[in-house]
Amino acid sequence: MNYPAALVLLAANIIIYFICFKDREYYFRHFAEWPHSIVYEKKFYQVITSAFLHADLFHLIFNMITLYSFGSFLEEYFIHIKGLPEGSLYFIIVYFSSMLLGSLFTLAVHFRNPEYVAVGASGAISGVLLSFIMFFPKAPISIFLIPIPVPAYLFAIIYIAVSIYGVKKNFGNIGHEAHLGGAIGGVISTLILFPQSLGNFLGKF
Repeated sequence: MNYPAALVLLAANIIIYFICFKDREYYFRHFAEWPHSIVYEKKFYQVITSAFLHADLFHLIFNMITLYSFGSFLEEYFIHIKGLPEGSLYFIIVYFSSMLLGSLFTLAVHFRNPEYVAVGASGAISGVLLSFIMFFPKAPISIFLIPIPVPAYLFAIIYIAVSIYGVKKNFGNIGHEAHLGGAIGGVISTLILFPQSLGNFLGKF
């Protein structure tokens, strides 16, 4: 198991969830992402702290399964290319770049709404997923737990299209802005860290 950073992030998310479990209201009030508070009360730390909070156990489990499934493989691949500790550092950069861009997209869309709140690692995980797809565009991925795998590049197209639609229509209790921003963050950070990844992606077709 050569993916130390992914395991640390996985453990951190799980431990923080259970630490916050008994007093969710307090932690959500202070550490969730409230875009209005970030802008008008300067609570900038929320763009990071919110990504380690989860709405419920299902939310946590779904995100952690995705993180483990793709994050462990991606970090191991980075280590294969760059060795330790550079490979793990690159993975951390992709993770946190995606997290920040996901939070900033959410902030940009909802900062006028004092009632809007967002939590979860979805932005970071979206970036990890898109980074994985940059290297393995034809890997089979199942859509929303449906056991019918599609090529990863097709999954990415569907995922981004649904996220854009979700941002425009504001449907469902889902952070579409975080998903979209995180996905873009994953692609950008991967291209910066691995300029050859675009050629690798195109060369698979």
